[in-house]
Amino acid sequence: MNKALKKIAAAVSAAALAACTMTGCYLLPDEEEVLAPPVVKAAEVKYSTVTVAKKDLVKKLVNSGTVAAEKQYSLAYEKQGGTVTKFYVHAGDTVKEGDPICELDTADVEYQITEKELYKKRAELSVAITRQREGVTQAEIDRAGVDVELIENELDKLYERRDSAVLRSPIDGTVSALSDIRVGDSVGTGQTVATVIDTTGLYIAIKPSSDMSAYDIDTEVIIKVGTDEYKGKVFMNPKSIAEYNAQHTDDHEKEDTTGIKYSSDSVYVRFTEDAPSQCAGQLADVIIIQESVSDAIVISNNLIKTVDGQKVVYVLRDGEKIAVPIEVGLKTGSQSEIKSGLSEGDEIIIR
Repeated sequence: MNKALKKIAAAVSAAALAACTMTGCYLLPDEEEVLAPPVVKAAEVKYSTVTVAKKDLVKKLVNSGTVAAEKQYSLAYEKQGGTVTKFYVHAGDTVKEGDPICELDTADVEYQITEKELYKKRAELSVAITRQREGVTQAEIDRAGVDVELIENELDKLYERRDSAVLRSPIDGTVSALSDIRVGDSVGTGQTVATVIDTTGLYIAIKPSSDMSAYDIDTEVIIKVGTDEYKGKVFMNPKSIAEYNAQHTDDHEKEDTTGIKYSSDSVYVRFTEDAPSQCAGQLADVIIIQESVSDAIVISNNLIKTVDGQKVVYVLRDGEKIAVPIEVGLKTGSQSEIKSGLSEGDEIIIR
């Protein structure tokens, strides 16, 4: 019986296997479905740009120097010293020739003048009385007159001392500086009290670091003092200075009336229009316009790159970075004119 059951089981198993084989059925586990790799979206690149615009471009030479005066006068008491009793001006004041600058104490001189004037009156009375005397000789009259003349001479000296106690401007100009002297201080002979400059002859000395050929005689320049601009002109350069020095070396009797001590490596520029006296002593820029363009496309030089020998600028177009070939025109130290390749409104990539 057991054998019969085993045979029946074996037969059933064989039939089942056969049925599975015929229907494509199998008993092994299914393989897992292979998934597609995930799609990684690239991050959007963001650029910093600057918009192309038109403007004027000027190429210029700029050198700086201090505004000075061709003629200036250091005022001092030449014959006497004394105590300062009054100042009539301040630094920066405009003065006319003969205007008072300061005054010394003359109390003692005034006393002597008053005394001598009385002596003179007495001497004049003596002359009058002598003339009226009977039998007076001409010699006696002349002697009395000599006494008057002697007193008059003494008075003239006193008047001169009183007048010279007032220090006056020798020119029309500007008080550029006053010494550190106050009312009540004593000053000695030869001690500078004030400096007056002739503002009709203001100039600037510059030392160009390069391109000295740009500074020919009579070259027109712009002089910029602070925010104000004035017209000027070159009147001396190293070549003309060498000729000038040679001429004065050969002609020892010729007086140098310019009032300027020329330096052989400098260029000298003079104002050709009236400038305020306040310009004296200030730092100024001397500007020469070499070239200029108007209403041009202008960009910074650092935006221009060289690729395979071609100058290009990177422009953002439709979200893409594109190298655009350009033609450069006028160029300064920091900016360039773009003659072709760019249009107003283009976006240049900075980074």
